Amino acid sequence: MTRKSVIIISIIALSALIGVIFLSCGRGKPLSKMGPAQYAGSQSCAECHSRIAVTFRNTLHSQIIQDARQHPSAIQGDFVIPNDLRDFTKDDVALTHGIQWKQRYIDKEWRVRRAQWNFETATWAPYNFDTWKKSDWRKECAYCHTVGFDLQKLTWSELSIGCESCHGPGSNHIKARLEDKHASILNPATLPRRAASDICGQCHTRGKSPDGTWDFPVGFKVGDYLGSQHFKVVNKSNTEAWWPSGHVKQHRQQYPEWMESTHARAGIGCPTCHSVHEAKTKFATAMNPNNLCLSCHGNISTDPLRGHAPIARAPQHSDCIGCHMSPTGKSATRGDERTHQFRTIPPKVTMARGGGNPEKQPNSCNHCHAHKNQKPEYLQKALDDGKKLLSVRFGSIAN
Repeated sequence: MTRKSVIIISIIALSALIGVIFLSCGRGKPLSKMGPAQYAGSQSCAECHSRIAVTFRNTLHSQIIQDARQHPSAIQGDFVIPNDLRDFTKDDVALTHGIQWKQRYIDKEWRVRRAQWNFETATWAPYNFDTWKKSDWRKECAYCHTVGFDLQKLTWSELSIGCESCHGPGSNHIKARLEDKHASILNPATLPRRAASDICGQCHTRGKSPDGTWDFPVGFKVGDYLGSQHFKVVNKSNTEAWWPSGHVKQHRQQYPEWMESTHARAGIGCPTCHSVHEAKTKFATAMNPNNLCLSCHGNISTDPLRGHAPIARAPQHSDCIGCHMSPTGKSATRGDERTHQFRTIPPKVTMARGGGNPEKQPNSCNHCHAHKNQKPEYLQKALDDGKKLLSVRFGSIAN
C-alpha cells in the first residue's frame, strides 16, 4: 500500500469518526420528550467542560466542604497541641467545613463541634460552645453547602458547592440534542443581573424561611427572583447582625447589603465583579480591587486614586475598597469581611451612633492600622480638610 493510500484511508476514517460523534450528539432526546431534570454531578459536567472544572476545583466554593475520611489532609486545625476549647480529635471529624477564614468540624452524628480553627490567628475559638450537642449540620448548613439538598430526607446529590448549585440540575443537558444544549441548562450569564445575583443571594444572606423554621430560602430555584415568599432577611434592629449605621456585622450578609446599594439599582450584580469559575484573587474578584473599581470609575480624575481620595498625600493607603468597602463584618475575626453597600462610613457616624467608640460603631478611617488608635473627631476634621483641599484641586468629590 502506497503512502498516499494510507493518508487517504486515514482521512476517511477520521472523517467517519467525527461524523459518528456529531450524529451521536445530534440524536439526543428533544427537550419536549424529557421529564424534569435530575442532578448529574459536577464530574459529569467536567467531561465536556474540563477547563472550567479544573479552575473551579481551586475555588473556595468547591473546597468549602470536604470528607475528612477520604481527604485527611483537609483538616487544617492544630490537633497536636492540647487545647481546652477543643474536646475532640481528628478521628472524630467526618467533614471539614470552611477554608481561608475558619474551619469547623462535623462529627459522624452531624453535630458541629464546639471549637473552630481561625486561619488568620492560627488559634482555636469557641463555636456554639454550650449548645453544640443539639446542632444538626444537615438542617442548619447543608442547603447551601451541598448540591440537590432534599429538605424532607435531609440528603443531597453532591457534597460541597458544585456546578449544579448555580446552573440547576443537568441531566437533561447531558441527554439533549446538540441544537437543544443551550436551552437545556440554566446559564446565569444569560439571566438579568438581578436574577443572576439572586442565585448568590440565596446563600449569601441571613434570616429565616417565612415560617421561621429554616435558615435558608425554602422553595427557591435557580433562575427565580428571591423574594419574601422564600425568605425574610434578618431585621436591621438585630444588633448581632447589624451595626447602628446599618452596615453588616456578621458574615453571610453580602446580598441584603448589595440590594440597598447604588450598584444594585444601576444593574451591577455579583457576576459583574466576581469570577465564580476561578479564584484569581482572595475574594474571587475578576481582577485586583483597584483595577476592578477603576474599570468603571476611571473618570473620577486624571489621577483617580490620588485625585479622589482625601488621603491623597498618603498614596500607599489610596485604596478603593479601604474606604468604600470597609471591613465591618466578622467571619472568623472581626473585620475579615467587607461591607457591600459600597459607601464610606465617615468618623462622624461613630461619633453620632457609637458614642465616639469605633468598637460600638466602626468607620472607614479607624479600621486602618495607621489610624486605629486616633479619635474619630480628629479623623473627621482631617477628612473634611482633605476634601476641601481636593475640591479646590479636582472639583467635587463623591462619597
